[in-house]
Amino acid sequence: MEKRVTILLPNGRRQNVSVTANMTLLEILETVCSKHGYDSEEHCLKFHNKNVSLTQQFRFSGLPNNCVLEMEPTEKRRTVSNVVVCIQLSDGSREQGEFAPNDTVWQVVQKLCGGQVKTFESPIIIYMRSEVIGQKNMEQTTLKSLGILEGRAMMRLVDKKPEELKTQANVYKPPEVQPKPKDADEQPSTSRSTTSGTGGGGFALTSNMMKSLKRTAPEGNSDAQNDEEMPPEKDEQPEAPKYDWGSGSGYSLNNAEAKPMQMENDADDSPGRAPPVVNVIGPRQAVLFSLDATHKQIDELPDSFFDLTVNDLKMVLRDLKRTSAGDDDAPLLTAKLRELERQKTMLTKLNQYKDCVLRIQFPDRFVLQGIFKPHETMAKVEDFVREFLVNPSEKFNIFTIPPKKVLPSSETLLELNCVPNAVVHFGFLKDSLNSENNRFVLEKFVDQLTSEEGAHYAVQKYRCTRATVSASS
Repeated sequence: MEKRVTILLPNGRRQNVSVTANMTLLEILETVCSKHGYDSEEHCLKFHNKNVSLTQQFRFSGLPNNCVLEMEPTEKRRTVSNVVVCIQLSDGSREQGEFAPNDTVWQVVQKLCGGQVKTFESPIIIYMRSEVIGQKNMEQTTLKSLGILEGRAMMRLVDKKPEELKTQANVYKPPEVQPKPKDADEQPSTSRSTTSGTGGGGFALTSNMMKSLKRTAPEGNSDAQNDEEMPPEKDEQPEAPKYDWGSGSGYSLNNAEAKPMQMENDADDSPGRAPPVVNVIGPRQAVLFSLDATHKQIDELPDSFFDLTVNDLKMVLRDLKRTSAGDDDAPLLTAKLRELERQKTMLTKLNQYKDCVLRIQFPDRFVLQGIFKPHETMAKVEDFVREFLVNPSEKFNIFTIPPKKVLPSSETLLELNCVPNAVVHFGFLKDSLNSENNRFVLEKFVDQLTSEEGAHYAVQKYRCTRATVSASS
């Protein structure tokens, strides 16, 4: 449906303007002023006697379709001031600078990311919902046309083909409504009566979930017979995966708090399947694996994997109960109390975890895994990584993303929230050495690759051994 707004001019005339969702209100004002000979810098737009921001896009302004805006003269002429523009790259790093609103997007990209954009085949700037594709469009688009007139603005610079932008997850697409079959059982919804938790959050059981539960529930002769045979229910916890690794700093293994005997049984008893091969290539139980080789081994999951089961529902209900009863009534803390809580958390981790598993990911998607003590500094990690590098004399940084944060060498792994395990990234100070085509790890270590499952198994085996030794002593 075509969208338009009506502008009421100071001379009493009305002007209809066709608008798009990404069109700024400043462009609407300039369009009207150019047709009737007014100066856009000396006029503003009002809706219900309230000034509207000219920097907003029409989709985010909250104005309805076919609305009437009043154009009135301002008390003083608008002045043009510089704006701070920040560009975020695909690796999480950010560059910022100060520009005039009349500068083009290409000038901003050349000044902040001139070296990186030369390697891009199809550079694209994304600002809110606006996408400026290619150098030619960037040279014709100014910051003012995007609504950037004052303050600060954040943009993203990516290297993608225009057709790939349709697959990115920045636009919400409502799901299609499935027609309800006529012979379906009419079952009232229990969304009002079956909410969990005492706070504002809750989980609603819909009729579809009830039908799914009936399909997945074990069949019995009768309810009375089931009650006689089944023992009293305990708080069952969903079965956790044998190996579970988080994707960022501070993510812990689900079975890190299991009992030593249970961990030993999980690590040793694998009926019908031999344990994965682990190639230790250096000190600290160092192993090396490739993420590309891992993705090639992933099998396509069947459709039944995504069906809702009883254990899935129990897990969702458990998490929602914890969320609803968590921070709703928590008191406000001062800076000293927050620092005290942080120190208590660090002491708890120090007493609970005697070692830390660290994974260093290189730009060529090879991952080096090692085991450290929580009190060791990041300098120890850098010395450990340097033993496996092709160019050990080159200076490098270890950082986390997003956003990119370089980890200082003087702080401990406990202070950097890397306990009990964490994934960090590696990068040389010289950008020319960080190409994916370069080799970072020595070839003799690449020939001794371990699978990702083997890396999980090595950590599991190490912690089982440590737990057994601690229990015996």
